Amino acid sequence: MRGMLTAYDVLNQKFAATKFREGYDQDEVDRFLDRVTVTLRGLEGGETTGDAVTADEVGAVRFHATKFREGYDQDEVDDFLDRVRERLTQAPADAPVWQPGAPVDVPAIAATALVMRLQMAHSTRPPGAPDVVSVHLPDGQVRSVVDVRSTPTGIELVLG
Repeated sequence: MRGMLTAYDVLNQKFAATKFREGYDQDEVDRFLDRVTVTLRGLEGGETTGDAVTADEVGAVRFHATKFREGYDQDEVDDFLDRVRERLTQAPADAPVWQPGAPVDVPAIAATALVMRLQMAHSTRPPGAPDVVSVHLPDGQVRSVVDVRSTPTGIELVLG
């Protein structure tokens, strides 16, 4: 069983080069994996960047094929991207979770980190689970998020 994919793993990933057969454009793959590395570093540090890669984006990415120049082995790249996608759909084990009675002065989560965690939670929710975002309030109430607003002090979730 493989361990959880890390930014270090992505940074050090090597693919076989193609010479006399089609491969993926090396520069395109390298640029995309640079973004994956930044995304995973952010997740590992509890933050994300504005250019974070999502699991859906990994599943949809397409690289140009090389014909008369060296490229990366397509099967190896595709297999590795499957691992990246799997990693991006895993909720971080150490993600802070609010608990009743927790101090109110807990540091706020960055908006980009919230978006990334919402994307991960959305892609891993159980089949048939409603497509809603709910907030557990300190008094035990559970309220649905009905709107999101950008304010001068940050991002505001409007509860129903």
